[in-house]
Amino acid sequence: MAFAVDENWRNKMAWKFLARAAALSLSLLLIACGGDSGSTSLSGVGGGSGTGGSTTNPDTAQVGSVELVASPVSLDTSTNAQSSITARVKDANGVLLEGVPVSFSATNGGTLAVSQGETDEAGVASAILTTNGDPRNRTVTVTAQSGSSSDSVNISISGTSIAIAGPSSISLGASTGLRVTLADADGNGIPNETVNLTTNLGTLSASTLTTSSNGVVDVQLNSGSTGGTASIIASAFSGSSTVSATKNIVVAGDRFGFTSPAPNTEVVLNTPQTLTMEWLVDGNPVADGTQIQFSATRGTLDPANGVATTTGGMASIDISSANAGISTVTASDPSSGLSSDLTFEFVATIPDDINLQATKTQLDLGETSEIIAIIRDAENNLVKNQEVTFSILEDGSGGSLNSSRDITDSQGRASTIYQAGANSSGRDGVVIQATVAGSIVDTVTLTVARQALRLAIGTGNEIIEPDTVRYVKDYVAIVTDANGAPVENANIELSVLPTGYRKGTYAISTDDNWVIPPGLVFCEAEDANRNGQLDTEDSNGNDLLDPGEDLNGNGVLDTEDTNRSDKLEPTNSATTSAASVVSASDGSADFSLIYPQSHCGWVKVELTATVRVDGSESIESSEFYLSCSASDLSNVDVDPPGGVEGLYGRAQDCTVVD
Repeated sequence: MAFAVDENWRNKMAWKFLARAAALSLSLLLIACGGDSGSTSLSGVGGGSGTGGSTTNPDTAQVGSVELVASPVSLDTSTNAQSSITARVKDANGVLLEGVPVSFSATNGGTLAVSQGETDEAGVASAILTTNGDPRNRTVTVTAQSGSSSDSVNISISGTSIAIAGPSSISLGASTGLRVTLADADGNGIPNETVNLTTNLGTLSASTLTTSSNGVVDVQLNSGSTGGTASIIASAFSGSSTVSATKNIVVAGDRFGFTSPAPNTEVVLNTPQTLTMEWLVDGNPVADGTQIQFSATRGTLDPANGVATTTGGMASIDISSANAGISTVTASDPSSGLSSDLTFEFVATIPDDINLQATKTQLDLGETSEIIAIIRDAENNLVKNQEVTFSILEDGSGGSLNSSRDITDSQGRASTIYQAGANSSGRDGVVIQATVAGSIVDTVTLTVARQALRLAIGTGNEIIEPDTVRYVKDYVAIVTDANGAPVENANIELSVLPTGYRKGTYAISTDDNWVIPPGLVFCEAEDANRNGQLDTEDSNGNDLLDPGEDLNGNGVLDTEDTNRSDKLEPTNSATTSAASVVSASDGSADFSLIYPQSHCGWVKVELTATVRVDGSESIESSEFYLSCSASDLSNVDVDPPGGVEGLYGRAQDCTVVD
């Protein structure tokens, strides 16, 4: 039989033969080179030397390069500035790699949030660089590394600046105020940073200051007795992040300054005060009629335009004010830039009203509170230099004041310290009075009552069934002082005792639920004094009853069933989850009531909570029947817990057992 040979088949067989021959030749070559069963497989990963070098991690060896890009590469120092950091990972052939871990790091206070720490299908891992509230000008270097390959990019952060505001010229012997502001790129003040200050002429009131909440420091330059140019330098931060500013102020050879009144003089309200300037040039009075411009932060100038002219080198102007406080008056010569400042205070002197306050009005035993009196005049101005006397009118705690008098300051404030005594005062039981000008008085009331004076207990409307025989009902106790403030760490003692029981049987309601009918007989608990025992014994050692405890006349605290003799009726059906609980910071303490399901509905109990603190006692009680779960009474085809008949019988007579 003849077969036709397919040419394609012949070609395929030839290729297979060549492939096998090539594989055999490669194997022989490997053997000749010293390869053995421990040699690295042909996976494209280089193996160790013939002497057995370290094994390379395949994932690491795949990484050929990391390219790092930042956008933008320059940030400002505003709080919201950020730059997107992108790392692109390739193998040695330039193929993007997926699933490769990349680690990011930043220097010089840069903060990175890594959004993707492993390359995606595009070979990209990413992070976000932020300044994290660091206002320094600086360069942050971000580095991305994958395996043994890495790349870095520098990001410039800038925009923080410092500035000095003040006059351009002052005279010999004069002083002037300078304001230094440290701000970020958005112009927001940078708080709590150190500012260093220097001058080459004159003296500064401070060489180091800390910026306020709005990034400001104020400093005073005193020109001294030598003319020239004072170069004031203010700087902040250090190293490459240092920012600085220079303010040049000419200290003229002229004498240009206030001669009266003295700095910090107190000027009575609505009383004109004359301000006098002296201007000398080379020791000689400036030409008569030379104008000096005055301005003030508080008060009214006379003349109103604030211009005064010199006579014999002297110029004067009046100022008065109807409201109290600090005023800074500036005298200047617009043409030369000369200026001089004078600060003094307008004060009110006639008190009309007193307002008494306390930093704390509810105090622990022995705790302190500052008592502050604010004095004002008839125009609501704060009154300075007034004597205020303090006294205690009432104090059930036995507290004290550390001082009976004080003098008001520029804010119209006078104060003393009250220390609470060792006893409770009751609500508003401490009354303190302040008096000014002999007849203007005000009082403030305090309460010293951090004791457990109030107690409440309560529950919700749910019953927990942890198993088939028990009910658990959650309760809360709340302890407060006389003001309703929570009392922490108060020990609350708990008890639950029976007060009586019902007799009878369950009935079926119109809506097909088990119910205990109304009007069933109620029997008081036989243990009336709640001592839980048959109290006394006769000379023969027989148990005797307390008078009136044997309600059914059988001679024992029980029924006439001799198998249950000498037992209290009803028994203690319920207990609390703990004998005592301790209140938390909000004054509350949680506990649970636990009782058998078969006792629900039939037994009445009294739950009592007692708390004692520093000899004070508070008691709260609640009386109720032990509740049944609604779900256990909703199916009349299933008996209620304990059965249809009452726990202590069904006869409507407390003197019989049935």
